Amino acid sequence: MKRIIAFLGGISLVLALALVGCVQPQIKEKPTAPTSKKEAAAAKVLKKEAKKESKKQQLYLPEIKPMTPAECGRCHTSVYETILKEGGKHQFQCTNCHKVYHVFRAAKIWNKIVPKCVDCHGYPHGKNAPVLKDCQKCHVEAHAPRRVPMSDVLEANCDKCHPKILAEMKKFPSKHAQQKCSFCHEKHGYIPSCLDCHEPHVASLTTNQQCLECHPVHSPTRPMVFKPDTSNEICSACHGDIVKTLAANKSKHHDVACVECHTKHGYIPKCQECHEQPHSAALLKKFPNCLTCHIDPHNLPTKTVSTGGKK
Repeated sequence: MKRIIAFLGGISLVLALALVGCVQPQIKEKPTAPTSKKEAAAAKVLKKEAKKESKKQQLYLPEIKPMTPAECGRCHTSVYETILKEGGKHQFQCTNCHKVYHVFRAAKIWNKIVPKCVDCHGYPHGKNAPVLKDCQKCHVEAHAPRRVPMSDVLEANCDKCHPKILAEMKKFPSKHAQQKCSFCHEKHGYIPSCLDCHEPHVASLTTNQQCLECHPVHSPTRPMVFKPDTSNEICSACHGDIVKTLAANKSKHHDVACVECHTKHGYIPKCQECHEQPHSAALLKKFPNCLTCHIDPHNLPTKTVSTGGKK
């Protein structure tokens, strides 16, 4: 009996000690820094990736604005330079015309994304629109709208826009009328120098304006009407001897320009147009022709009784 009591007492003591151990507070261990180089490197990489991600997000924070021509020109350099030099009224925002861009340019959608000329211009050639409706057959470069090279289509339709010039050439036939328009006009709007084909009458003739004073370019055979300020030198190209005689003469005609009397080519005025009735009616009746006495209007010798009719 005593043994049983002692055994039970021993068990109770063991149980008591075990209970005491269970209720004691557990002490938490403090986190420790990475103990290896690998762990430190991994932490550094994670920090760097996080910083990169933050920068990427900041790239897309600014407000988006429409592209400027200069921005378009970074890739489309040749187009940018063409508009700069020859753009004319097309020098405006690229996105005014190109509302859709940077998309796949398959043939199926090409016509949908390229702007149509008629969207802004309509049909500017009016009644000729049915014939001249395909803009790019003449205006081959939309970025340089005034660059219009000569072509079969253009030459076949010159009369559509220039009917008066064609009518003028038919009315006054000349060697100019025997040439195609492209012989002189290599491109639309191009005006060649007369001296490209013709030798000048005198060395001082160097400009088209001087030539046009006598020769209308599309009707060079029509009667020439001279401008009041046409110089005698121009006349001397064909009438050199007469101009030389007039220059040497000391009469009042010496200071008169050729075109004051000869207002158009080939026109010979009557003396009375300037001098009215210089002599008596009886004398004029006897000598109705002024040149009977005043032999040469460019030299003005006068027959007199004292000279016996000799100069």
